Amino acid sequence: MLRDAIRLLLGPADEIKVIGEAESLAEMPQKFRELQPDVLLLDEPGIAGSNCLRAVSLIVRNSPDARVVVLTNTDDVSYARSMLEAGVRGYVLKHSSFSELIAAVRTATSEHAFVDPQLSETLVTNRAGGMRKRKRLPLTRREKDLLCHLARGYTNAQTASHLNLTIRTIETYRSRIYRRLHLHNRAELVRYVMAEGLLG
Repeated sequence: MLRDAIRLLLGPADEIKVIGEAESLAEMPQKFRELQPDVLLLDEPGIAGSNCLRAVSLIVRNSPDARVVVLTNTDDVSYARSMLEAGVRGYVLKHSSFSELIAAVRTATSEHAFVDPQLSETLVTNRAGGMRKRKRLPLTRREKDLLCHLARGYTNAQTASHLNLTIRTIETYRSRIYRRLHLHNRAELVRYVMAEGLLG
């Protein structure tokens, strides 16, 4: 029933097409190998458990470029962090609005990750505290300039024009910054920039 409902709800999103379904975690890896979807949407039934985490780890280990979005009831921050560390690109709570699921699927196709807004602030706060305790490689001047442009809402094209760089170079810098700072979306980026006082 849930799969039927999700398929119907995804229907209006023209760029999203359901190409297959698996009836269980056990069946899922084989289906993934056969279909090679752009995004794997994984429903985590009931209470979070190690089986789901193991399934995600297996998929990502065998297919490093896999984009996995998890739909779950579990709002435990430590579990969400474990999922993200395992390679999940999207973590969405089932009681959130459907627009969040659409946003997660769309974001998963990029270089970024989507975390349900109800959890992202806590994750960023905890991550920022952890980063202050760990030695981090400093950003270059160019990376800081790019970071501030992104925080102000500039598009890649606008940023490329202002910094006299190509759009491809901007995309490369952006991906590197997100990975280096362990950021997953623009909201986290803005919070980081504000916390570090980079906007002056």
